[in-house]
Amino acid sequence: MSLSLNQINASAYAKAAAALEQNGKATVAHPTGSGKSCIAWQLVADHPQASFVWLVYGQARLTLRKADVSRYNDGVLPPNVVFCDCTALAEATAEQWIRLAAKKPDYIIFDCYHEVTAACWAKSAQRLLLLCPEAKLLGLTVPNSTENCRAAGDLLEGAVVSRMTVGEAMALGTLPVPSNYAAMLWPQEGQLAMLRARIKNLHLPTTNNTLTALYDEIGWAVRQAENPTDLLPRVLTDTQGRYLAVFESEDYLNEIREPLEAFLRSTDAAVHFYRAECDCLAESEEVRKFCTAAEPGPKVLFCVNTPGVQQPIEGLAGAILVRESGEPGTFRQMLCRALVACGRKPVPVFDLTAKFDGLGNGRVLQKECTTAMLRAGSEHPGFQQQKPMRQSYHLYCCLKKELEARWDAYYEAAVAAAAKEGTLRLPYHYVTEDGLPLGRWLETQRLVRAGQKPGRLDADRIAKLDKLGIEWKQRSELAWERAFAAAKKYRDDHGDLLVPVRYHDRSGFALGEWIVYNRQRYISGNLTRARIERLEAIGMVWNASTDLWEQSYAAAARYYLEHKDLEAPIKYVTPDGFALGVWLSSQRSAYKNGDLTEEQIERLEAIGINWVNRNVRKWQENFEAAKKYKETYGNLEVPSNYVTPDGVLLGKWIARQRYTWQNPEHSSARVTPERKAQLDELGMVWEKYDPWQERYELAKKYQEEHGDLNVPLNYKSEDGIWLGSWLYRQRQYLRTGDPRLADDHRKELEALLKSEKPSKQHPAHRRSENLREQNWENNFDAAKQYFEEHGNLLVPSNYVSADGFRLGVWMSNLRAARKTRPDSFQVTQEHIERLDAIGMEWDARIAKWDLAYEHAEAYAQQHGDLLPPATFRCEDGFGLGDWVRRMRTAYVEHDPKLTPERIHRLNQIGMQWVLHRKEEQ
Repeated sequence: MSLSLNQINASAYAKAAAALEQNGKATVAHPTGSGKSCIAWQLVADHPQASFVWLVYGQARLTLRKADVSRYNDGVLPPNVVFCDCTALAEATAEQWIRLAAKKPDYIIFDCYHEVTAACWAKSAQRLLLLCPEAKLLGLTVPNSTENCRAAGDLLEGAVVSRMTVGEAMALGTLPVPSNYAAMLWPQEGQLAMLRARIKNLHLPTTNNTLTALYDEIGWAVRQAENPTDLLPRVLTDTQGRYLAVFESEDYLNEIREPLEAFLRSTDAAVHFYRAECDCLAESEEVRKFCTAAEPGPKVLFCVNTPGVQQPIEGLAGAILVRESGEPGTFRQMLCRALVACGRKPVPVFDLTAKFDGLGNGRVLQKECTTAMLRAGSEHPGFQQQKPMRQSYHLYCCLKKELEARWDAYYEAAVAAAAKEGTLRLPYHYVTEDGLPLGRWLETQRLVRAGQKPGRLDADRIAKLDKLGIEWKQRSELAWERAFAAAKKYRDDHGDLLVPVRYHDRSGFALGEWIVYNRQRYISGNLTRARIERLEAIGMVWNASTDLWEQSYAAAARYYLEHKDLEAPIKYVTPDGFALGVWLSSQRSAYKNGDLTEEQIERLEAIGINWVNRNVRKWQENFEAAKKYKETYGNLEVPSNYVTPDGVLLGKWIARQRYTWQNPEHSSARVTPERKAQLDELGMVWEKYDPWQERYELAKKYQEEHGDLNVPLNYKSEDGIWLGSWLYRQRQYLRTGDPRLADDHRKELEALLKSEKPSKQHPAHRRSENLREQNWENNFDAAKQYFEEHGNLLVPSNYVSADGFRLGVWMSNLRAARKTRPDSFQVTQEHIERLDAIGMEWDARIAKWDLAYEHAEAYAQQHGDLLPPATFRCEDGFGLGDWVRRMRTAYVEHDPKLTPERIHRLNQIGMQWVLHRKEEQ
């Protein structure tokens, strides 16, 4: 890429590159036409391995950037750069968005972001930022720009690394200086009529004619000023030259074109006119005709002030600015674009402005340019400027000052009247002692405020009159303005307009309700376009849930781009703490209920969402594994530890289906009749298996392998069964005649043990030991029965079993013995291992929390969120709603018992620590 940055842009690039590396964002604020796009191109050239997305606003600027490619890279767009027009991006399909995000840009360039509208920003740049949060941001803008979108300005606020004014650019040679400049008020009648109306609206006494005299002087000075038809040839001297006429807007061109053509013909009857029919001059057929025309006389090309003007046209002799306003920023933009179009060389500029204030724009620029040139050491500072309306402009400034003073005089009279009368509800014909028609003046202020009369009534003046208690006829309008100011302040303080519904500002204003009211007005079509644009400019989100959905969708898209699917587990939480698994589950539920829009469905499908619930798909996968097992082995007698070659825990899954079917009240899962029918076809055995028989078979197998039944107490089978402790208990039952050993089991056990040698232990000692052991065994069996019935060993301390045994006390004693008397018979290593095998929890507090968490986890899996009603109870009676509420309270109060580890676990299943009103309901 062939680039040659001038000294100014090279310095700006160095600062921007450093800021991008350090902070991830940078902004360059240089004037229109100063070549700041070269800074972005240099960034591209220096990072050939990086990926760039270059955002522009509008087709005209996109064409301008494509012209850069021809200039800097022989017309070949670098493969690592993607141009995007924000207007087109806002209408892109879901697939196009994902393809763009899949490029994972390292850099995003926001080209002239001050031009983009708030609505377009929200649908284009904002979405891109959510999808690509790691990208570094380079902003290109102009100094002191009026931003159409507050969010765009806030994004790069404080990131400006280089700022240059138009005057500084001219002083440093980045922009050419006009060879001659002249500004004329044209047309003149409208401004004179406006001044006359403003004076009339003051309702001054007829004896006070100072303002009228000033107005008359202005009219005289305007008439005495050099005639534009005489001045124009002195500024635009080439009678055969080609000139560019830049109009402030398309509407103004259509309005003023005929009068302008008549004016120019009065200067030179041989003039020829051309109209650039598209925004980009380089693509206009009319421009080609204009450039090649050979007929005698001056040629004037009409075009609108757009980025497409910023392309040099060979042979231009000067420029005409045709302005509707006197806004300084617009003047500078039009002037810079005209100078660039004229080939970056000094050319004369003739400025036709329809506002008196516009006459001062060139004077301010000349002063700025002169100061900058003197600072740079120039011997000939500034630029040549004709001032044909110097006297008119001077008198206008005097009149403007007098008008301000008159307003202040009326205001003081209003203060006195309010103090005297106790109100500003004055009759229309109310006149002060000094003869001021105050009643008519107050009515005029109301009409000016309503836009029904010309005049100046800014926010400061409105505030002053408000303080006096003026009653505006359109009080609803005033109330809206106050509320808008409160919304703007909230946006400044919080960075968004996602105001909680119950929020009140410091003055007590219910801003949250006002935001909701305006959203409702917008949805019903009753909010004016002007208010919509003003609210959007400060970041209004018309649908708060939509904004949150966009953020959630962006997280899902990033997961998809990284994992190539959306198979996120229900517990999955993104690195920044978002419960993505729960959100995806909620989207599937919303899809099933018909609550998603067509656009949302399309966008989710673009990132591969499977509308079937993940648990349903998982069940089907396990069922297919069961089918293969049946085909291979002819039955479904799957060992509990069996794992398929591709990693499916089939043994545990079969056991879980059986348990769920037999104990629906104790399981968070569900075996539907349809699923049961599917398993029945495979020969599923639903009856509970006999654990005694399983252990008996294991004992026989042990005897066959080892030649005896001297099984160590801590011996566990491959399936995790404590065979040693089980065999020990069976011997005890057999010796004592314990009824828990069924008759058929007794016979089988006797046959198995008949070859075992009798113990040589002393009879008396054996009886004593047997009694203590028997008591422990009885207690253990009661604990085991409790576990089988309740699924845990969190026995209340006052719990008594059906046969009168105080199991709760015994469990507490076991915990205390292990903690304070580890050598106690109650907690031998064998006893501890056997208790562990049936789910003993040695720290009951932790165990109870874990049990509650399991209920919460099951609820989140089933409902897609963790928002149970406060009175919600699980099927086993556990008060989950109250427990979740207590967790939120503990979080707010920083309860040390709610450890970071527990907070993390709750976050993983979608815990919302703070609820809005809708969620509370």
